[in-house]
Amino acid sequence: MLKFYWVFVLMIVPNAHSQIGFSSHSSCSQRNPKIVGGLEADRHEMPYMVSLTRRGGHFCGATIIHEKWILTAGHCICNGLNKFMKPSQIQGVVGLHSISQYLNGIHNERDGAAPVQVNFKNIIPHPNYQCTNTKNDIALMELLQPIAFSKYIQPSCLNSDLLRSNENELATVSGWGWTNENQAEGDRADVLRKATVRVWNNNACEKSYQLNGRPSSVISDTQMCAGYENGGIDSCWADSGGPLMSKENFLIGVVSTGIGCARPGLPGIYTRVSKYIQWMESVIFSR
Repeated sequence: MLKFYWVFVLMIVPNAHSQIGFSSHSSCSQRNPKIVGGLEADRHEMPYMVSLTRRGGHFCGATIIHEKWILTAGHCICNGLNKFMKPSQIQGVVGLHSISQYLNGIHNERDGAAPVQVNFKNIIPHPNYQCTNTKNDIALMELLQPIAFSKYIQPSCLNSDLLRSNENELATVSGWGWTNENQAEGDRADVLRKATVRVWNNNACEKSYQLNGRPSSVISDTQMCAGYENGGIDSCWADSGGPLMSKENFLIGVVSTGIGCARPGLPGIYTRVSKYIQWMESVIFSR
């Protein structure tokens, strides 16, 4: 049996922004890119996507950033009692498109590799995250076994450029969450969905929340907002923890919080990934 000895890579992209692949592969996924107002993603379009499951059901999204690590939201690992879940209480599925097909064991060989369940060894929330607070809403999850990367299962790309705000740019959010804030009108998505949203200026986002009935809202520099002034397109319930990808397909945000889904003047609030690159490095490369 052949063995491959992986080498960690620190990649420098042409525009001089440092890109940390956290990957044993020589490159991270550079493909172009439940969601309200979105559409179904192409099968294998987002090979970095992870479905987090508990008792067999999807409850949050996550992103592959390394063969032994995935990134999600801190609140996704809270158990409802303001405590963190144990690694054995959560499973992940990579290479997934349709939840129902996966649960029923249906796999079309033409689609490539079948979805793979992964299990976790450690859960590490940011040291300043608390389940009762939306700040520092980010967590790393260490896998028991490395992911076998393929054409259809790959890590995302990370950009550590703190000066790049992505303000006013279009970005893509994806997940298996609800298609409507009103669960009587929408459904939980069976297949992976995606939506294009616009990144807001933080000050404009904060002011918009304050003008729309949330006078105490503060958007910190470790957060970012994405959506539309008129609403209509947004992440929603069970999309939490999933990725917000830039137009260059870098992971720039983690679905975190907001008021409802796709409401006018209330864009989704995301954890700004670039602010946590050093913390992620310190955790991953110290083990």
